[in-house]
Amino acid sequence: MYTDTIVSQNAKKIEGILRKFVEQADTKRKNSELNVDSVEGLMEEAISAITKIVLDIGGAVLAEVEPENDKKAYCPTCGRKMIKSKADSLIKILSIFGHIPIYRDYMHCRACGKGYGIIDEQIGIDTDHRMTKGMIDLLAYVGQLLGSFDEAKKTIERLFKFLDLNISHKSIQVVSEEVGKKVYEKDMAEAEYLYEHQDKAIEDIPNDKKEEGILYISMDGSALNTRDEDQTGQTWREVKVGLVFRDRDIMKAGKEKSKIQRKRYVAYVGEAQGFKKFLWAAAVKEGYGKIEKVVIIGDGAQWIWNIACELFPDADAEILDYYHLSENVNGFAELLYPEDEVSRKRWVDEMLEHIYEGRIDEAIRKAEGRMPKGGLPKGVVNLAHYLSVNRERMRYKEFECKGYYIGSGSIESGHKVVIQKRMKQPGMRWSLKGAQYIASLRAKYKSDLWDEVTRCIAA
Repeated sequence: MYTDTIVSQNAKKIEGILRKFVEQADTKRKNSELNVDSVEGLMEEAISAITKIVLDIGGAVLAEVEPENDKKAYCPTCGRKMIKSKADSLIKILSIFGHIPIYRDYMHCRACGKGYGIIDEQIGIDTDHRMTKGMIDLLAYVGQLLGSFDEAKKTIERLFKFLDLNISHKSIQVVSEEVGKKVYEKDMAEAEYLYEHQDKAIEDIPNDKKEEGILYISMDGSALNTRDEDQTGQTWREVKVGLVFRDRDIMKAGKEKSKIQRKRYVAYVGEAQGFKKFLWAAAVKEGYGKIEKVVIIGDGAQWIWNIACELFPDADAEILDYYHLSENVNGFAELLYPEDEVSRKRWVDEMLEHIYEGRIDEAIRKAEGRMPKGGLPKGVVNLAHYLSVNRERMRYKEFECKGYYIGSGSIESGHKVVIQKRMKQPGMRWSLKGAQYIASLRAKYKSDLWDEVTRCIAA
């Protein structure tokens, strides 16, 4: 039998590897050299050798696949008759266990000049990258996870050193961006459908029938350096990040810190018009329309409140993220007290106390009274104006009495964890498309939704 032949051909090889392993271990024992580290070295050698045998067997099994009749004769590109140009042509497919060597007949089409392995399509060979879907998944995962594609390359080679993998950082980038493109396009199609069919996206449920709880919808934006100039010659583009979560998923992680156990991020490189569709889809998936209360949290940018007004007009509250407020108050105070940390901290504490207690007018007067005559440097907000336009969104004491989360900074900024940690490292510049594709992968990863990426690769 075919199975018996393959097993018998390789059983002695594997037996020899195991025998060598035991004999070498015994020699080390006799020489008082046997310990966990020396055994680990012998194990690495044995596992590497056995893995190569299994890879060869995998290739042999695949090579036995009978080509479909039409694959034998006709070119899948132009439909013309093909000829066999090479018998038993070798192709190596990179898997998570190493290269699978596959020998198959290679066909050539004289009409269009294309060539094909006769069973390549049948057995699922990706002729562009010559990798299994499992390997593509791994590269995309590590590519979005680590600080750079070069770091991803070094990490993979280190972790899988016994497999002798040799993958370029460029290959990891290409694969990661291609996977990100598939994920982005799938999510965009779904988001556009849900946005265009809002009446179907959510059920018309009476308030007294809705599920008890609070749905939080948070938005934020930050700049990312790209290689593409706009009409003014600027290369920095805004990345918008949305975060949707429920009150039941906020867990205390200490006296002043909290952690969101379950959350959904979305990331979009571009204008609010495109971003709002992704945010809408995320909100629908997390229960918008079914949950009793909705709270919007934002950093003060007008586009955030515009989206909130359009998509979530029934929101119970709009809250200026307390963490962003604190940052802006601190930034203004640094301008007032550049070298006096004690006075700066005292001024910040007084301002935040006024705001929290609802004494907004007093806080505005304090800010107006300290406005520099020469204007404000870039990056420092006009604090008095900022407080004035967000007056109703800063009723923090009232909000907390209602049980609302005010964005106190205990939960790290979505931009820091989704975008900046991976995509805003020193010297990094992205193509617009590449930035979007990696941002899409980052959002899935930080939402604990990587299974969606895996399914997208498998499709």
